[in-house]
Amino acid sequence: QTGPHHTPYNLIHINALYNLEQEIYHDLRIQDNREVDERAAFIDMMKNSSFKQALVIMDRGYESYNVMAHCQERNWSYIIRIRDGNHSMKSGFNLPDTPCFDEKFDLNICRKQTNEMKQQYHNFPNHYRCLPNHTPFDFLPSSSRKSDPAQFYELHFRMVRLEIKPGFFETLVTNTDYSPEKLKDLYAYRWGIETSFRDLKYSIGLTHFHAKKKEGILQEIYARFINFNVCKWLTSHVVIKTSKLKQTYKICFSDAVYACRKFLRAELTSFQLETYIAKHLSIIRPNRTFQRKIKSKAPVSFTYRVT
Repeated sequence: QTGPHHTPYNLIHINALYNLEQEIYHDLRIQDNREVDERAAFIDMMKNSSFKQALVIMDRGYESYNVMAHCQERNWSYIIRIRDGNHSMKSGFNLPDTPCFDEKFDLNICRKQTNEMKQQYHNFPNHYRCLPNHTPFDFLPSSSRKSDPAQFYELHFRMVRLEIKPGFFETLVTNTDYSPEKLKDLYAYRWGIETSFRDLKYSIGLTHFHAKKKEGILQEIYARFINFNVCKWLTSHVVIKTSKLKQTYKICFSDAVYACRKFLRAELTSFQLETYIAKHLSIIRPNRTFQRKIKSKAPVSFTYRVT
């Protein structure tokens, strides 16, 4: 939508499973704006994954008992940042009145709302939790008769509140045994997927589409992700010579994308590609922080070049 009183919005939502160690995407789900369900998309990707064990770091949009239960059943470890509001997951627990805490929970999840169970929910909020029938949870029946016995699902996790930086706190839920300091480092490590999206959007060109129809745009999105993985795979085989360098360097991904494109077009040999990438480096500057500037941007198609 355009005009002084209209804000652009996204019609397509991408959910991606990104490997922070190998810096490649393993899977993705594309959803329409009216059918966005990040939790269902993650569960679907987890079911299709070949990993027997994994550590998954997720943001607030994946805050869900259903997601945590699926990870527990799959023997996956997880670290999820949760909200701090009145309707968040943490609002239903009796937590220490301190800025930071580390609490373990063995939570019995149930859907029964008999008077006896309501008393349990009220008296023992740290041990019993009632999920309404409309809340997705794949390990309990969505409905039952009053005469049926109560069914429980036991969920084990920790809730840790950390001071990310002076005066700023975040709450994490996890099923790992990592110390709060280690959790803080792992949470900061999640920023790698944000930088990968930046490379996807601007180095690979995910913000520009040739197509106008939805099917064509989806094809271009998949092509961009494949192109990203190919470029990362090619650059991972290039050795950076650091014997005479004072700073720590990494490969400049924007220049690497340009060289990989010429290589795929047979305009560069494999030796020329490796030489080009090895010469185009950028300095690694750890612990840099910037305030994110949120600004709505509409996608730009290539038809603007037609005059």
